[in-house]
Amino acid sequence: MPENDGRDSGEKSLVVGVEDTAAGRLAVAWAADEAARRHLPLRLVHALGGADGMGRESAAPTEQTRVSGPRIAGEHAVDAARAVAHGRQPGLLVQDEISDGSPEQVLRAAASDAAMVVLGSRRRSAARELLTSGSIAAPVAAHVSCPVAVIRHAEHTLLDPPKIVVGVDGSANSEPALAWAFDEAARRGAAVLAVRSCPMPLTPVAAAMTDGAVSRVRAELRHQLLAWQKKYPTVDARSLTRYGHPVPMLVEASGDALCLVVGTYGLGGFERLLLGSVSRKLIHHAPCPLVIVPGEAAAG
Repeated sequence: MPENDGRDSGEKSLVVGVEDTAAGRLAVAWAADEAARRHLPLRLVHALGGADGMGRESAAPTEQTRVSGPRIAGEHAVDAARAVAHGRQPGLLVQDEISDGSPEQVLRAAASDAAMVVLGSRRRSAARELLTSGSIAAPVAAHVSCPVAVIRHAEHTLLDPPKIVVGVDGSANSEPALAWAFDEAARRGAAVLAVRSCPMPLTPVAAAMTDGAVSRVRAELRHQLLAWQKKYPTVDARSLTRYGHPVPMLVEASGDALCLVVGTYGLGGFERLLLGSVSRKLIHHAPCPLVIVPGEAAAG
């Protein structure tokens, strides 16, 4: 049962998908810490799935289904998640919600009044992930209007100060990602590393012709960071611009980071186009928590 439901006041909450696995518990721990930093209640959300267990929509719950095995297991998972959350943050307000429907359906509905959605991700190959609940990260991130954090690995805290890596592509959709990265860095006393890649030249002649373009891109990124440094003067910001594909660049740069932040293109029905190939690949390969921030079309 919910300890308190603060949604009547219109207050946003931080939603975390609950799954009784090691990956699910890691996500709850990260979500509890983030909720405490942002002074938000934590909402534990568990989806019962369809009647056939495959996530297909089921009929309205009856008294029999309310005491069924899946519901009892869901209640146990939520109780375990609450214990994890209070173990991390004893004073945190924790709400819970157990709903019929697929994980994607339930989490998208919960995201409508959420400040953020947090999901766990088991460490499987991308091909195997498509067959598990971990595959909900991409469709949820592509269709909600709040940031989505995918917790595949724990954050790295050995650096002093710690760092937050943000991927920048020169489009307006980078601005919400930069905003989130700088805000988080200010809350945590962290530095920001902004990473922007340039396509690899195919020939030496092309390389010579694009050297000037790379210099311009580097200058653009530094100018972009200056605007955010004025807003967050306590945050140290650096930039990295070089040839290469963005995915391996971001994976390498974030190997010792608190989190990796990237943007999306907005909301709509074409998940692959909206989420983008970079974000989709990072869901499976990011070496630290991944935060996917909606672009301006979604945020505005």
